[in-house]
Amino acid sequence: MDQFEENSEFEVSTERITEPICNTDSRLLITINLKRRPLFHIFTILLPVVLLHFLSSFVFLLPSQSGEKTSMAVSMLLSFQLFLSIIRDSLPENSLTVSLFSLYVSLANFTSVVIVIVNILLLRMTEKSPPKWIVRLCKKALRNVDIGSVSVEGVEETRPKWEDIETELNRTCFACFFVFSIGLTVVALGMLTR
Repeated sequence: MDQFEENSEFEVSTERITEPICNTDSRLLITINLKRRPLFHIFTILLPVVLLHFLSSFVFLLPSQSGEKTSMAVSMLLSFQLFLSIIRDSLPENSLTVSLFSLYVSLANFTSVVIVIVNILLLRMTEKSPPKWIVRLCKKALRNVDIGSVSVEGVEETRPKWEDIETELNRTCFACFFVFSIGLTVVALGMLTR
């Protein structure tokens, strides 16, 4: 091992040379344990994927009038697809086991797909008056809204407009997806470090 040159991807953790006693042949058993240096993969793949996963939840904090909500959500989805292809290229092709990190990126990708769908549904709902279940869901936010006097002509005038509850609904979606992202990341990183 005196002539061993350092490698940037692996380091030698243990080495052992033994001679079998029971054989009369001249044989040596050489055992070398290699340990992968993870710093490169942590900074180029793991950290960006985790940050993208958290960033995708912030789509719900953008104002709907800006017109950037859907484009940001789709950009996050495409970024996850890019990282999935990078991971797929760097791992050996094997159907027997699945990498935990690749599973994490797939779940983050699925979360991003759900965020795109929820975002599109929320934007489509703004064209009509809010459904009753959304009004019930956002009762706390509606207490601050001045509904006006009740007229005899119709109760429909007393129903709040979509703009009145859109902010509260987006905050709720942000909180749900952000907490889910934290939970998924903690579980995945906990399994990866074992």
